[in-house]
Amino acid sequence: MRKYLKERWAVPITEVGFAAFLNIYLTQLCATSLYRQDVLYLNVLLAVFGMVLLFLDYSQWKKKKQQEEEQKELLAYTNKEFLECKEKLENLSDYVTKWTHEIKLPLAALRLMNGRNQDFSLKKEMQDCIVRTENLLHTVLMGSKLQRPENDICMERISLEEAVKEAVKNQSYFLIQYGFEIILEIKDVWVYSDRRWLIYLLDQFIANAIKYRSVNPKLVFSCEKQGENQMCLKVEDNGIGISKEDLPYIFDKGYVGKNLRKGDYHSTGMGLYFAGKIGKMLNLSLKAVPTQERGSCFELGFCDMAEHFMM
Repeated sequence: MRKYLKERWAVPITEVGFAAFLNIYLTQLCATSLYRQDVLYLNVLLAVFGMVLLFLDYSQWKKKKQQEEEQKELLAYTNKEFLECKEKLENLSDYVTKWTHEIKLPLAALRLMNGRNQDFSLKKEMQDCIVRTENLLHTVLMGSKLQRPENDICMERISLEEAVKEAVKNQSYFLIQYGFEIILEIKDVWVYSDRRWLIYLLDQFIANAIKYRSVNPKLVFSCEKQGENQMCLKVEDNGIGISKEDLPYIFDKGYVGKNLRKGDYHSTGMGLYFAGKIGKMLNLSLKAVPTQERGSCFELGFCDMAEHFMM
């Protein structure tokens, strides 16, 4: 009750003031014909009425305070749960990062041992498995970092041609093995982006082109200017392609298009999902466009951020 009177002191003061005003007014107005018992009766009624109002106001105040306390407790519990979940995710991310780094040592040992393998057919199969495992480990590591990317981004002015060449080099083993024709139509083009994340993004498109290749596979990288402050990079292949019905959903988590439900493609729908998240993180306008012939085409729109970086 003390807290209530401290916060709501104006309520009883107002009631007392109103009763005093009414007493003075009636006394002055009806001094000759007003009986003492009438004044006493009026004050009793005012006191009862004031107590009722005070009780009702106190009940509302107490109910409001209880709701505020419940909200505070709920908020504190929610924050506690959020912090616990965040800590668990960070621990899991740290564990995955540590594991992917530690597994690289036995993989390197396997690569060295396979170099001494005299069976050419077995050597090639083992090399395929080692390279695939290394690519999967890289995907796991980058996917783990993608959960906390704020401390892992370095925007800078980079050569788009060099970034594409490095991504092609990362996938060179399978590109050479399956006889890909690489056409690079990019010269002296500079963009603002994070070099490592951009290369990993291009890796995803190249890996998809390898996985869903056709006979006489081909990859084309071209670039054109769109407007004053935007450069568009196109990555095209002549693989099995993407149906028009699937185009709006290919960047959704776990989505597998109808073309990939046939055949032994082992698609998980996570590669392009990661690509979409990276595109948003790098402020790229990323989209898949329909092609006239067989194959797929992805467009990456880069904005000129020279003024933003004061360069």
